[in-house]
Amino acid sequence: MAFITQNPELVGLGLAAVLVLVVAAWYFRRRHQATRHERHVTKVIDSLGVPSLHNVVLPDGIDGLAFIDYLLLMPKGIVVLSLEHREGLLFGGSSVDRWTQVINGKTLKLDNPLYTHPHQRQAVEWNTEDIATCGCVVFSNAGQFQKGIPSGCCMIDDLPAKIAPLLGSTSEIPKPLHEAWAHLQNLSTTSQAELGQQRHQG
Repeated sequence: MAFITQNPELVGLGLAAVLVLVVAAWYFRRRHQATRHERHVTKVIDSLGVPSLHNVVLPDGIDGLAFIDYLLLMPKGIVVLSLEHREGLLFGGSSVDRWTQVINGKTLKLDNPLYTHPHQRQAVEWNTEDIATCGCVVFSNAGQFQKGIPSGCCMIDDLPAKIAPLLGSTSEIPKPLHEAWAHLQNLSTTSQAELGQQRHQG
């Protein structure tokens, strides 16, 4: 003990090492939780058994781009999904501009994610000559709504039941939908490549 107290540099190094270990443990724990929720989202969407596209980039028709988390191809149209990973307790409404997120007693404000969803749907419809779309903002299990889930949103585990009516009585996809889907795939691939070139040049 006397040796340690006579060597403050060793004490400082020891405390620094402990701090690094604590921060590293916290970071990897948070990252593990995040990836666990992301894996669960992927598992649920895969279990639907319908064609899907992930991280889609489309021209929006007004000289911009629309970034879409998931598209699902259904017999009755294309489903547009906006994905939200929000931890903690969530409070919001469909017409409330700013939502509240509470994590470990700390209150944060976030923009209403429902406001950007129509732009994504409009981009799909604009690029497919008005193929029917529907969709919602999907939340992973990272957080919980304390006063009910706002209209237009759903939790990931509720998604299969929510879109079940779109399957209809047959799983056959009409030819126009197949053609629109292939067009969206090509557009997204092209848009992503162009976006990557712009970033590289910048």
